[in-house]
Amino acid sequence: MKILTFGGTGFVGSNFVRYALSKGHDVLVYARNMNDYAKALQNAGANIIFSYDDHLKDVDCLVYFIGAMWTKDPKEFQYLQVKFPTEIGRKFFQVNSGKFVYISSIGVSENIDSKERPILEESPHGEGLKPNTLHGITKLEGEKSISKFPNYVILRFPIIYGPYSRILMWRIFMWLTSHGIGIKNDNMFSVVSTRNASKAIELACKYKSNDYFYITDKEPVNLTSLFSDAAKAINREIKSWFPFSVKLIEPFKSSHEMLKMAYDVLSRELVYSYKKAERELGYIPEDVRVETFKEMARYYKII
Repeated sequence: MKILTFGGTGFVGSNFVRYALSKGHDVLVYARNMNDYAKALQNAGANIIFSYDDHLKDVDCLVYFIGAMWTKDPKEFQYLQVKFPTEIGRKFFQVNSGKFVYISSIGVSENIDSKERPILEESPHGEGLKPNTLHGITKLEGEKSISKFPNYVILRFPIIYGPYSRILMWRIFMWLTSHGIGIKNDNMFSVVSTRNASKAIELACKYKSNDYFYITDKEPVNLTSLFSDAAKAINREIKSWFPFSVKLIEPFKSSHEMLKMAYDVLSRELVYSYKKAERELGYIPEDVRVETFKEMARYYKII
């Protein structure tokens, strides 16, 4: 396949680009400039482009990764997660009948009323969802806009882990693990490795229908098991466990989108089902958590 990515130099996007190249796909990465991340993908075999209009007609699949997480500007959330992908989609379908894959988030269902776990895809699309962050609100609005196109797939990812992350949280996590320090909490939640996320995107590009899916690892986790798996990956022993209460986040959750989402994930124990994706896409998650933590340790130069 020939695949065009928007946001391909970011964390999830760069992992997918490398995965797609390893599977023999021709990958174009739209970038604003040739920064170090774009150079690394070019060295891996990707074609970096700085304008996209002339390429829309030539690709089999367009994947939109761009998301807003580190801004507090509502206009930026609206533009990056709703207006820009909609604008690209309109241009794409004027010249192409291929697949548009929109990367969404469990942020759309972070405030879900249902107590049932695992959480299944709602029907009809968006029914009963009441996101309470700018991220979740605009992702859901983006989903609804994309779902008006003739050939789309929407993938909702939970917390994603893997190499090439610039998120400070994962760097701290791996540093603590390497120093024998673990955080103990037994609240369950879903995560997905970048490898499983990339696998799902590849399958979505080939999917013949329109739909939306939750994509997760095979089993949910808690903080205790995450630290234990990371320690196993780097042959360390967690010698100091520190209990963690979700109540510690509560006073600060209104200060940033990430803290609010972390609070919802842990307090509501947001565990999702990938069974619809298994049934429709043929998505079968691989057990690669320890292997992925090892890749992260290499990336952060811990091993």
